[in-house]
This record gives sequence, structure tokens and C-alpha cells, in this order.
Amino acid sequence: MTATYRLQLHGGFTLGDARAILPYLAELGITHVYLSPILQAAPGSTHNYDVVDPEHVSDALGGDAAFDAFALEAARLGLAILLDIVPNHMSIAGTANRWWLDMLENGPASYYAQFFDVDWASDDRVTLPVLTDRYGRALASGQLAIEHDGRGGFSVRAGELHLPIAPRTVGSIVRRAGERIRHAELAFIGDALTELPREIDAETRHRRHRDKAVLGKRLAALCDDRVCAAALDAEIAALAIDRAELDAILEQQSYRLVHWSVARDHLSYRRFFDIDTLVGLRQEVLEVFETTHARIIGWLANEKIAGVRVDHVDGLRDPVGYLAHLRERAPEAWIVVEKILRAHEALPPWDADGTTGYEFADRICTLLVEPAYEAAMTRAFEDYTGTAWQPRRASRVARLEAMREGLHSEVGRLVDLAVRACAASPTCRDFTRGEIASALRELFAGYPAYRTYGPNDRGRIAAAAREVEGVDGDLLAFLTSALAFEVPAADATELAHVAQQVTGAIVAKGDEDTLAYRQVRLAARCEVGADLEVYATPPADVHRLLAAGSPASLLATSTHDTKRGEDVRARIAALSEIPDRWTAAIARWRERADRFWSVAPDRTLEYLMWQVIVGAWPIDEKRAAEYMHKASREAKLRTSWRSPDEAFDKAIDAWCRGVFGDRDLTADLAGFAAELAPRGNANALAQLLVKLVAPGVPDIYQGCELADDSLVDPDNRRPVDYSTRARLLRELRDKTVRDLDGLAAAKLWTTARVLGLRRRRPELFRGRYEPFAATGPLADRVFAFKRDEALLAAVNRLGPPSSDTQLALPAGTWLDALSDRRWRGTVAARELWSALPIALLVLD
Repeated sequence: MTATYRLQLHGGFTLGDARAILPYLAELGITHVYLSPILQAAPGSTHNYDVVDPEHVSDALGGDAAFDAFALEAARLGLAILLDIVPNHMSIAGTANRWWLDMLENGPASYYAQFFDVDWASDDRVTLPVLTDRYGRALASGQLAIEHDGRGGFSVRAGELHLPIAPRTVGSIVRRAGERIRHAELAFIGDALTELPREIDAETRHRRHRDKAVLGKRLAALCDDRVCAAALDAEIAALAIDRAELDAILEQQSYRLVHWSVARDHLSYRRFFDIDTLVGLRQEVLEVFETTHARIIGWLANEKIAGVRVDHVDGLRDPVGYLAHLRERAPEAWIVVEKILRAHEALPPWDADGTTGYEFADRICTLLVEPAYEAAMTRAFEDYTGTAWQPRRASRVARLEAMREGLHSEVGRLVDLAVRACAASPTCRDFTRGEIASALRELFAGYPAYRTYGPNDRGRIAAAAREVEGVDGDLLAFLTSALAFEVPAADATELAHVAQQVTGAIVAKGDEDTLAYRQVRLAARCEVGADLEVYATPPADVHRLLAAGSPASLLATSTHDTKRGEDVRARIAALSEIPDRWTAAIARWRERADRFWSVAPDRTLEYLMWQVIVGAWPIDEKRAAEYMHKASREAKLRTSWRSPDEAFDKAIDAWCRGVFGDRDLTADLAGFAAELAPRGNANALAQLLVKLVAPGVPDIYQGCELADDSLVDPDNRRPVDYSTRARLLRELRDKTVRDLDGLAAAKLWTTARVLGLRRRRPELFRGRYEPFAATGPLADRVFAFKRDEALLAAVNRLGPPSSDTQLALPAGTWLDALSDRRWRGTVAARELWSALPIALLVLD
């Protein structure tokens, strides 16, 4: 495994389009094409994480034939496939998910009832928040109706959505129609449908579905009889008039139609985060695993794909069991998991080969931040925004907001379980629901990690408990024990299991999607998986973390989830080196731009935008405005996705028009960005070379082999110009380091050179990681390490080193694979980096 290249597939960039660029990827030196999900997704999906049918390749991507052709061409070129898979959830948007529709029709008697994480025990109906008006008004206004397709098929129309109807309900309609015209067979079919068994054992379920199918065929045949068809139409027409009867029929369904806002407070199914249209899957059930993974396991078995990237592993009830079963079914597969690891965390002892690399991106960023000026950057943030720099406190606030708002339903289910568990405890039985709910929220607000894993993770829960104030000690102790699987009661055990699936969403929604847009002291550190309290990391700690990395983990610097692309982040990190100039610049910009606000300014959003603008310069008004809208709604300070403020949204557009229409201001911004660019480019090349050489598998996000000015999704899914990249790669093939012009050429040339070396000399990159120290007064500006004894990488950080900063090379002659110069003995860092601020030395 030399390197992966991530491709984001969608209707505008299909498997056919991806197949066309495979020769370019092979020439670049890629060994594994890393595909976003390809299984059938909801209509119009832009990302394919909303799977509706795991048994087929997405039609929008070209279907099974297109994937076969893609895999065949990849194999011809010596490329393997790493496939992103989505085991945690499926989409239930619209009517494309036949498993979900079958469950809505048949309830617990459905073949697929056990597939979805529905809480049948506490609610015998599935709450569907699909109405655009309140139920009573929708019923009275005709937005709800029963419809017949003329062929024996009945459905509930809810606005533009058509939902299945329970067989017993169909039976009652059909029976009445038969009685109306005294048609014995029609009445018989109605009675038979009404009396279908509702038990859920396998044999009875099979008989139910068999009989339902037979009765349905006979009913369809009878619909060819004009008299029968007219009788059925008459019953439907009667229901359109009799709202009470229609209401009674809707109440007989296995689902409850409610206004969309109800999802905030009550749902009977587990969602992916707070997205109502993504329902959780029960992968802990063997049949669910086998059915949802049949195509994937088949592709692994016949080597059409080499490995999988497991999306959102923290959402699974039992990640350990899931990964063990996946490994059992695919023993040779390369398995990496999407897992956020904080600075103090290591990957649990799972049967996986590594992670998708968020922790690598985080550690490298902290290496490129100047720690000496942290206090100055903190003052700049506080003075400009009027907001205190308090990331831990702000994290608690943001998580509590997430639990009260988007995740209120999920937390409500946990409270229900906790209340029942407390009721069985003599110590806690007289605590009120409100007290229990408050205690749980306070506990989750302080979790030091995204989730816990089974009964051996008490330490993390106890650490969160120590930060809780104002909660009765006995109650807190009981909940801590229950969440740690130390209370044997069934409700307490279920509380612990379900909490493990929910806390990751609480942390992500609170920290990644809210805090990271509020505590914006340095936006380069406001990333997925980053701990905002960690500003910079000493090189020795980064060395230790890199040395401990798995050789099969991905090393990522940009992903489809990152808030900013790798080079934008590298440039913003360089602000940490020049706090005085930064503070002076934003004061000028603020004074000039204040006249563009049509409402009271949002200084936090504004402070973030100045960083983004200079980090992504040259950025146009449209992209800046789109980012500003998304950032403001994620921050939820003045507007939000759930409660948008139209006046503030218009003010954002006006501010962006003013800023980008002011020639003097944009000239100042351009000048500052140009001053920042050399430092940012040095950071970009540093993180690139470390990624290409450190233990692990370098991962290149689509388009990032050139200079990357992308912002948060969907900006980072803009079309990539591969023809230009292929042409530039050909032009650079015979160039030397002295011929490179600009960051884009330097990144592409360096990537091709180092990946070529990895393919020719793979043994060099399998060696032990060992830090290598420079000497001199600014030696810490050199970050260097060896791989075994024959490969040495050295990159520049935090500005140029002094003239007497040196590297005493080990004995022998060393060839720089980038500059093609040879070195022996002691070398000045400045001379080593005379062309590029990076070097990769190979022992001749």
C-alpha cells in the first residue's frame, strides 16, 4: 500500500468519470483508489451516505456494470480499491427504501423489523415526522388521504409522500366494498387480510407474507372487474369525506404521522446524529450484518475490492463484535475505521488495521502552530470578539444546547431508561425525572472522548463525573456505575448500551459543529477531532505519536469532513507566527468593513471570516458568502439551521458584497495574504512530506495534489480539473526542483517523486521511526526523522532557521530525492532547503 486517492462520487462525477482518470492516478503513484460509498442511495444524493439499497450499486453512479468496468480497468493498471461503507444507518427519505416501507406496512411482523433500531418496547408505532403542517390541520385540509392505484394497491398520501398501508386496514376497506356489492370473494379477501397473523416468530412471519402476496394478486385481478373497482373507489371516496373514519384508519398503522418539528422531542427510532431521514441499523443482529454486507463481502472475497473504510464506527452498538465478524468474513481485507481519537486516546484493541487519519491531520497542525505567541493570539481573539477564550466551558454549553435541541429525542430515550433504572434502586428511586435528566446531560457534557466501549471504560465516565456540579452525589454515583455496566438490571444495561451510541453525536454536534465556529482563536485548530485546548504540540510529542502509528492507518491532511482544506489550514496556522501584524491588520479591516453591516455586527463570525478569507485567498464573494452562511448557522449565535434569521442572512450577503466590492480593502487583504503565503506554503509542503514518509498510508483527497483552497463541505466537493492535473504531471516529469513555480507544482512534483520512491524502494518506508535532532539556536524549526537507517526526512516549521542551524548526517553519502543533491557530514538547514523547505535523504 503506497498511497490512497479519495474520490467523492455523485451524479455529476460517476464511476465512468472515475474510470477515465485511473491512468492519471496510476502515473501519480497511487496504489489504492479510495471510493466514497457506491451502493444505491436516496434519489438526488450528493454523497451516497444515505443508502437505501445495499444490494445494488447506485444507478446514479452507473450501476453494477459501471462498477465492474471500473474495477476491471483499475486492476489492469495495478490499482486496488478501498471502499467506504456505511453500516450504521440507511436513508428513509421518500419511498426508495423498500425494507423500511415493508416495516411501515407490517410493523413488528415485517421481515425487516429487526433491521432498524426502532424502540418497539416503549412505543408500538414508529413516529414519522414528515408532515409540513400539524396533524389535525393536515387531516382537516385534505393533505392526508387514502389512495388506490386501481390494481389493488393502497397507500396513505401525506402531502407528496405516499406511504404503505397495513394489510388489516386494506382488509377492512376491501371487506366493506365486498359487502357493499355483495361480492363474496371480495369480502373474503378483505376478511383474510384483516386476519393475517401478527406474531413475529419466523414461521408465522413467513406464512403472513406468503398469504398476503397471494391475496394481493387475487385482489389485483378483481380490480379488472369494473363493479369491484367501482366499489373500492366508493369506499375511498367515503373516507375522503369522513375525517373521523380516516383518522381511525391512520391510527391503525404501524407508524404515527406527525409534524416535522416533533422529531426534536420524540422519535421511536435511532437517527444518525439529528438527521430524521437516516435511521440506525442493528448490525449486532447477524442477519442484518449478512444482508447489508453481502455485496461488500462478495467483492472482498473475489478481490474486486481490497479493503473497506468503515464509516461512523462509533454509532454501532458493538464495534468490537462488528469488526470481529467483518474480519471473520473477510480475513485478508484491509479494514480502516472512521474514528476520532483525542490527543490522549489510542485506538481500542479492535480487529481493524487502523484509522482514516483524523488524528494525523490534528497532530501535524499542532506542529505548525507557534506556541510562543499563544497568549497574544488569545488576546487578539478576545479583544476583537468580546468573547472569553474558555473552550472547556464553551464546550459544555454547546453540548448542553445540542442535547436540548437537535438531540433532545435521543437524550429523552436515555432519560426514560435511566428513570426506570433509578426506580429499581433504593438509593435513587425518589429522584424526579427532571433531576435524572439534568444529571445525565451534565455528565455527557463533560465526556473526555466521543464514547466509551463496554465495561472497562469506567475511567472516562468518572472523569466526566468529577466535573459535574449541582447534582446529588448518590444519583451521580449510580448513573456513573450504570453507564459503566456495573448495575446488572436490564434497564441500566440498556442505558449503558444506548448511551454509547449517543454520546458520540453529542460531542460531535457540540464540539465540531458548534464550538468550532464559536471559539475561533485560530481557525486552523477548529477541526474535526481537534481539542481546542491543545494549541501547539512539542515536536517530541509529535514524534512519539507518529512512531506509534499503525503502518496500515491512513495519513490524511484533507477529507470530505474537514472544515478547511489542508493548504488553507496551513496558511491560517502561519498566523500564529505573526500575532502583532495580524492584530493590526484585522483592526484596519474591521474599521473599514463596519459600514457594510446592516445589523449589529457578529464579531465572532467576522473574526473567523478574516482568517478564512486570507487563508483561502484569492477567494471570490460567492464562495465567501456561502461559507459565512454555513458558519453562522453552525455557530447558532445569531441564526441556525432550525431557526434561521432572514434579516441576519441578508446582512451576511450585504457584508460580503461590501468587503469584496471595496477595492482598497481587497487590496489590503491581498497584500496580507501574499505576505502570509510563503509561511503557509512552507507549512503545506511540510505536512505533505511528513504524510508521504511517516508510518502509515498517505491519503490524498481529490484535487489536493495541487494547491488546495477548499472550505467545508460542499465547497470541498467542487469539480476537480483532472485534465489540467494530468497535463501538469506530464510536464513536470522531467523537471527538477529548480524548475518548480508555485505551491501547486511543488506539491504535485513532490507527491509524484516520493510516491515513485515508495514504489521502487518500499523497504525504506517500512523501517522503524526515529526522531532526528538538529543543532543550533533555532533547531526546533527543523522537524526531522529517520525511517530505519537509510531514509531521513527534514521539514521546516515556524519560519526559517538561523544560519547556524545544522543537521549532522549519519555516516555515508545521502542523496536528496527531491533536489538530487548529495550530502555528507554536517549540513546547514538553510542550504539543505535552498530550493524547497523540505528534504528527503536516501543513503546512497
